[in-house]
Amino acid sequence: MFYFGTNTKQQLDFEGHKDLVEIADDLAVINKDSQLFVLPSMPFLIPMQSICKSPLLWLGTQDVSEELENNTTGEVSAKTLAELKVDLVMVGHAERRALGEKDKTLKNKLKNIAQNKLSVVFCVGEVEKSDVASRKKDLQKQLAILKIFKFPNCLIAYEPVFAIGVNGIPAEPSYVGETFTIIKEILDEMGKSDFVLLYGGSVNFNNAYDLAKLKDCDGLFVGRSGWTKEGFRAVFEKGLSGYRAKTSN
Repeated sequence: MFYFGTNTKQQLDFEGHKDLVEIADDLAVINKDSQLFVLPSMPFLIPMQSICKSPLLWLGTQDVSEELENNTTGEVSAKTLAELKVDLVMVGHAERRALGEKDKTLKNKLKNIAQNKLSVVFCVGEVEKSDVASRKKDLQKQLAILKIFKFPNCLIAYEPVFAIGVNGIPAEPSYVGETFTIIKEILDEMGKSDFVLLYGGSVNFNNAYDLAKLKDCDGLFVGRSGWTKEGFRAVFEKGLSGYRAKTSN
């Protein structure tokens, strides 16, 4: 299964979200070997659920409260997300970590997600390029908090921090492939070999094929390059062609 999705952050208005969900919905129906997902800005979640025609497209949120109940103004609990039948919840994005989220907060969020039987996208990644030993140590620490939890689905989004954002520098496929091997080893040691592994960080039309073709790559997590109908379709189809080239051999 080829996984492909996007996190819209705060960047898109209603029409932008509508266009994105419509094309993702269409592609999900056509491509049975793919699982597509969109993580809209929270206020647009329910309208996008109404627009989505197919149960094949996953719609999720970009964050969740670390509290089990709705006790804090402005926060949205996992319990509420479960009531809204959210398909996927993102935790641990580098931008949230940069705001001060520590392991304790992430663990509380994951606990609440697991208790409410929701699926998760868990983001990990090193701040700067590093050698294999340093990367493994860093990623082991980030992934360790997943060990005690069970989710219907767990997607690991490997997003090296240096590759994220407007000024992000894409990681070379060889570097990503090497890191995927590290992550797979860590997950195997944790007894979590069934977790899905995605790459995110300046994914675009030019590198999607080579990234998706990597041995341990299960899919792609895109940003700005996938925020239009045309861009989303183009990057998805390029990535899917790389994934199919790999799996057909």
